[in-house]
Amino acid sequence: MKSKKLNIKSVYVSAVILALLSVVAFAQKETPPVGGQPKPFVFPKTDDFTLPNGLKVTMVQYGSIPKVAFQAVIYTGTKDDAKGKKAVSETTGLMLKEGTKTRTAEQIALDAAKMGGSLNVGVGTDSTNVTGEVLTEFDVKFLELMADVMLNPNFRQEDLDRLKSSKLRQLAVARTQAGNQAWEKFREVVFANHPYGQINPKDEEVNGYSLDDVKNYYAANYGAAKTRLYIVGKFDSAAVKAAITKAFSSWAKGSPSTRNTPSIKAVRSLTSIDRPAAPQSTIYLGMPAPFPSDPDYVKFVVMDTLLGGAFGSRITSNIRENKGYTYSPGSFIWNRYRTGYWVENADVTTEHTGDSIKEILFEINRMKTEPVGDAELQGIKNYMAGLYVLQNSTRFGVIGQLETMNYNELDKGSIDNYVKNVLDISAADVQAMAKKYLTEDKMTLVVVGDLSKIATQIKPYEVQ
Repeated sequence: MKSKKLNIKSVYVSAVILALLSVVAFAQKETPPVGGQPKPFVFPKTDDFTLPNGLKVTMVQYGSIPKVAFQAVIYTGTKDDAKGKKAVSETTGLMLKEGTKTRTAEQIALDAAKMGGSLNVGVGTDSTNVTGEVLTEFDVKFLELMADVMLNPNFRQEDLDRLKSSKLRQLAVARTQAGNQAWEKFREVVFANHPYGQINPKDEEVNGYSLDDVKNYYAANYGAAKTRLYIVGKFDSAAVKAAITKAFSSWAKGSPSTRNTPSIKAVRSLTSIDRPAAPQSTIYLGMPAPFPSDPDYVKFVVMDTLLGGAFGSRITSNIRENKGYTYSPGSFIWNRYRTGYWVENADVTTEHTGDSIKEILFEINRMKTEPVGDAELQGIKNYMAGLYVLQNSTRFGVIGQLETMNYNELDKGSIDNYVKNVLDISAADVQAMAKKYLTEDKMTLVVVGDLSKIATQIKPYEVQ
C-alpha cells in the first residue's frame, strides 16, 4: 500500500513538472510585442516679449500642477574673467545670494521657502543662471525676490572672505581627485590659450580677489541686454507680465552679450599624469565634434549614443560587460556656441589601462567600417526619442530645451522636429559621422594613473 501511495505521488509530481515545462516552452516561443512608433514632442506655444531696456522674456503655460519655474540667464561666465582672476565671475554670481540692500542671505532663503521653493545661482562658462520654482500663487512675489537679488546685490567683505575660504577648500579637494585632474588637463590641451582651457583658478588668484574686483565684474557684465528670463508652468500671464515690467524695467541696459568662440587646431597628443599607487587609471579620450547648429549634429548624437553615450552602448558593453575593465564608462558631447568635442571617459583597472584604450579605439574603428544593424539602430533611436520626451516632461526640462535653442541660435523646428530627425537617421549616416569626425590624428588622450605600472601600456599611443 505504501508503494502504491509513492507511485501516485510520483505520477502527480511528474504531471506538475510536465505542465511547468509546457508553460516554459510556450513562453519561450512567445516574443514581446513590437513597440509603438515614437511620438513627436511639439513644444507648447511661447509668449515672447522684450522690455525697452533689452531684457528678453519667454513665458510658457505648461502642465497642470500649480507650480511655476523661473530661470534668468545672464550671458556672462568664466569666459569673461580677466587674466589672473579666474572664477571671479563665479564668486560674483554666488554673492548675489548673500544679501541685497534690503534682505540678508537668510531672509532670501526664508522668503523663497515660504513660497514653497528656493532660489539658486549657478555660474558656467558662458552664462550665470538664477533659478527657482515655487507654488503658482506666489508667481509675482517670487519675481520680486528674483529681481531684488539680481538688481540690488549688497556686496560685503565678510561674505567675500567666507566664499574665498570655501573655494580654496573645494580646490584642495579637487586636486586630489583623478577625474578632476584628467578633465582639467584635457580642457587645457584642447582649448589652449582660451578661457575654456582653464577650469579652476589657482590659489593665488582666489586669494587675490578684492571686493572691488567683484563690484567691477558685476558692473561690467550684468545688465538687462545680456539677460533672458524664462517662466514655465501654471501662472497668471497678465499678472506675471506686469510684475516683470515693474520689477526689471529699472535695470540698466548694460553692454550686449558677446561670444568667444575658440579656434581649435586638434592634433594627436598623449598627456599622462602620475598618481602613485593608484588602483585605477582615469582616461579622457576625445576629438572635435559638430555643435548644435551644425547640420551633422543630430546624426552625430545618434552615432555617439550607439558608441558610448548610453548604458547599452558598444564601448560600455565591451569594456564593462564583456571585459570587466571598468564600472561606468561613458561618452558625451561637450558643446558651446559653434564649438563641439566628443569625449569618452572611463575609470579603469590599472592593469588594463592599455587594454581599455585599445578596445575603445577598436569600437571606434568598428563604427567606421561596419554598418550598424537595423535592430541595434532602431533600438537606440527609440531610446533617444523616448528620453527626449521624458526630459521635456518637467518645467525646467522645457526651459533647458528653449535655452539651448536660443543660445545656439536655432529655429524652433530644431526642437519640434527633434524626434522625427532622430528617427530619420540611417546606418549610412551613422557610419559617415564616425568616419568624418572620429579620426585618431586629431585625438587628445589624457591618462591619470600610476606611471610605474601603466607607462609601458600607454606607450603605443604616444605621438610617433
